[in-house]
Amino acid sequence: MLTVHFTHEDIARTHMAPMARLGAEALFALGHLERLGQQSRGVGRWVSHARAWVAAHPFRLLGLQRALQLRDDLLPFLLSRPAPERDAAAPEELRRALGALGEFQKACVAPYRTSIREMLDETRHCYSDMVARLGLAATLERLQCNAKWEAGTLSVDDGTDRAVRLDGQGLKLVPSAFLSGTPRLYRWPERPSDRAPADRPPVRPVPIMVFPVCPHGLASTALVKDTQRPAKPLPQLLGRTRAAVLERLTRPQSTSELSAALSISATTASEHTSVLRSSGLVSTTRNGGSVRHEVTALGALMLNSPPEPARSWCRDCAERREVGSEAKELVA
Repeated sequence: MLTVHFTHEDIARTHMAPMARLGAEALFALGHLERLGQQSRGVGRWVSHARAWVAAHPFRLLGLQRALQLRDDLLPFLLSRPAPERDAAAPEELRRALGALGEFQKACVAPYRTSIREMLDETRHCYSDMVARLGLAATLERLQCNAKWEAGTLSVDDGTDRAVRLDGQGLKLVPSAFLSGTPRLYRWPERPSDRAPADRPPVRPVPIMVFPVCPHGLASTALVKDTQRPAKPLPQLLGRTRAAVLERLTRPQSTSELSAALSISATTASEHTSVLRSSGLVSTTRNGGSVRHEVTALGALMLNSPPEPARSWCRDCAERREVGSEAKELVA
């Protein structure tokens, strides 16, 4: 059992990061392939693509296997350092593993970059909103079904037996499209390059907890290669921002949620929903002080997709996320 001890400073400094560096996602993706083994049913297009690439490049297999063996040594470099600094600081053996992993990343992860980013953005906004409405403790418990918060301590059944004190550094929460199972906590000692002058304390890397978008390992089935994404004429018709607003509203959202998700002001979000509503593409409902916008049947027809939750590929995960929304409605 992993137990993470939080002080008041740790709670204040814990934050949600957009995503892991692409190299770390590539290593998680490689582990995802390893876990699936020869499983062939319901694996999705990404797994088929990655398996085909590995089969076509058997000379890379040894390097990829070595990268998996060295994952505990590689992750501190992949999660905390940009590529130039990372490659310069890594020992020779790690550089060879990083080279093989880089080829895999370029061929099997980078072509899905847009789909991965959208999935992680949605996850980050979902959990960030949950923190704002339910608090950090309840949100951390929802990162895994068996996670439990009690008296400032988070317990996660990850198969290890260790206790971690964050010592006021807080925790960086990072979603992953390829990780499955339990969240993983990564904490490494101070690096020589991080040593500060004698008159200042050394800067330590902030501990990182990577958590899966889907603990059941189904997130990769929703990934679509950038070149295979359907053409979207709506931005030419409505304008890029207004089309993005309409697309976000396939799931009911408030004006503030739209503002945060699209990085626009609340006033701008309100103006766009007003125009879309007057055109019959969006409906708005009010429940007390809560206002929610949602695409109409006509709007869904324009999007060429039904107004259903975007993450219908995993019902259990969708239900776990919706708990926060239900709690909000009860309060309202």
